[in-house]
Amino acid sequence: MSSAGQERLGLDGLLDRLEAVIGRLSDPGAPLERLVADYEEAGRLVEAAQGQLDAATGRIGPARG
Repeated sequence: MSSAGQERLGLDGLLDRLEAVIGRLSDPGAPLERLVADYEEAGRLVEAAQGQLDAATGRIGPARG
């Protein structure tokens, strides 16, 4: 999935997609090529989700401590 497609998913969609990918990663019978592709996709999904969280944090304002 492209980064533009990931941005359109929204955080909930990204997390749903990540959950599906993690489910496939836990399949002991999956071919290595599929596992590598899923691992790479999981990394992209995590980055996209982190970007959305960072953007939301920026809109809320600086953390108070």
